[in-house]
Formats: sequence, C-alpha cells, structure tokens
Amino acid sequence: MQFSVEDTLFNLFPGLKIGVFVCGVNNIRYGEDRLGNVIDNIKSSFTLEKPQEHPHIRVWREAFKKLGIPASRYYSSIEALLRRILKLSDFPRINPVVDLYNSISIKYLVPMGGHDIEHIEGNIYLGLAKGDEPFFSMDTEELETVDKGEVIYRDEKEVLTRRWVWRQCNKDKVTEDTKIVFIPVDLMEGIFEGLWDEIASELERCLTEDRIGSILHSDLLSKDRNSTEFNPFL
Repeated sequence: MQFSVEDTLFNLFPGLKIGVFVCGVNNIRYGEDRLGNVIDNIKSSFTLEKPQEHPHIRVWREAFKKLGIPASRYYSSIEALLRRILKLSDFPRINPVVDLYNSISIKYLVPMGGHDIEHIEGNIYLGLAKGDEPFFSMDTEELETVDKGEVIYRDEKEVLTRRWVWRQCNKDKVTEDTKIVFIPVDLMEGIFEGLWDEIASELERCLTEDRIGSILHSDLLSKDRNSTEFNPFL
C-alpha cells in the first residue's frame, strides 16, 4: 500500500510536512485517561482571547485562506476540537484509539486523523480533487460531491477527508473492531519541525503503556520525498 502527497501542495506550502503512522491496535482496553488530563490542562492553561490567536491554529487559518476556504465557516479539525473544549464542560469519549490520538492532537495542537485501513480501497492520496469524487460524511452519511480543486484525502474509490483537515468520511472511521489504523499528522509550515519526533515518541509510549497496540510503520513526507510504502497486513 502507498500513501502519497501531490507535489502541488508542497509547491503551495514548501515547509509542509505530512507525518504517517500505521498502527496495529486492540481497540478495547482503556488505560490512563490521557484525553481527560489533556483537556483539563488546556482549559486551565489556554490564556489567549480567541483560539485562532494560537500560532498552530493561525497557520491553518492562513492556509485555508490561501486555498480559498472560508476559515470562519470551515474550521480545521484542531481548531474545532479546541473550540469545543474551551466552550463545553464535557468532551465525548469515542474508543481507546480515537481518544488517544485526539489527546495527542490536542496536546500538540496539530491535526491528526484516524482511518481503518481494512475499509480503505487501494492506495491513499492527499491532493487536489477533480471535482467528481464522492464523499459520505461521518455526520450524516449522505452522498456529497467535492468541489474541483478542493484538498482531499482519498483512496481509489472515494474521498476520505474533505477540505484537507475538516471532515472525515463514514466508511473508514475507527471503531472497536478496528485492527489496523492509518494516522496522518498534518504539520503545516510555520510549526516547529521537531514536533514530529515528540509526537512519534508520545504515540509509541502511550500505545505501549496502555497495551492497546504498536506502530507498524512511520514516516515523514516533505517536498523532497512525497510518498511512502507499507504492508499493514504482514
């Protein structure tokens, strides 16, 4: 299986880095409440007046503006998570793996997604849409057609995530039955480059300590190398 990023994105954002994890998981056992701890820390330590004032949120606002995406209408996934945490008194628990990568995403304020590889058809791509690709939203499960030129994650059949890091599809959501998960980490230019190593170390440690899985493959893509190959079923 291959994951590749279209050169167009690196031309638009030369400092962009896309991290990749493929993890084998046993998505049943809950360990430490890492998500709860991170949420409590964010609520107590976030002192900026508005979420978009944080540098990690601002870079995505600027990227969306460059792509013609109304940032006040379509929040990046990490801005949406941060806004929900700061506004609401509770935060939903999904399952151990989703809660784990959400906790790391929130801790470092970078977008991270999760896709059940067993439901992905063929290779995975990040790039610009032709405009006729189908998308079934996780929220509504209704069929949508993406806009031409929209940045999407997709497989050979349909769109996995719309507007880059905005909304994920339904078919490959991570559930208690998921055994292998593909986790992209979107590191927009302007973010501290050493963050990838910290995130990789944190994910590996938490998977081991909570006894819910291990990293089978990891890689960091950039303008100098835009694809990576792996066999998740070995």
